Amino acid sequence: MSERRLMVWSRLVAAIAIVGVMAVVAMSAMAASSGGARLSVHSSEFGKAVFGPSGKVVYVFGADHGSVSRCYGVCAAAWPPLLTTGATKRKNGSVQVTYNGHPLYYYSADKVGKVMCQHANMHGGLWLIIKPNGQPNMAQGKMHM
Repeated sequence: MSERRLMVWSRLVAAIAIVGVMAVVAMSAMAASSGGARLSVHSSEFGKAVFGPSGKVVYVFGADHGSVSRCYGVCAAAWPPLLTTGATKRKNGSVQVTYNGHPLYYYSADKVGKVMCQHANMHGGLWLIIKPNGQPNMAQGKMHM
């Protein structure tokens, strides 16, 4: 009798585990199709870097505090925020992508796959590309204007 109970309990535990895995897979699929921005990692002259859905590298701004953007007006014209749907809202209600808690931006003069403005001090802060681990890349760069 105890051997039979063990077999029933084993099957029950296995069934619960399968249902749990199926639920996780379903939630992941829904999250992936929610229309959020897809970031990717590519090699650059400064090592591996994070790129946005446009194929352009993304930057972080040293003047930002946490996930709060400090780049508006003329700054945002030169450094457009990477926008999506989600929880990090800008003053105008648009939603900005963050990575490791940093709001992300493009540089308006960048070309696809090319880093044009690494380690630039503009608009009150330092602009840096971001490493795949979420840390700003402190490598010295040149501005290509």
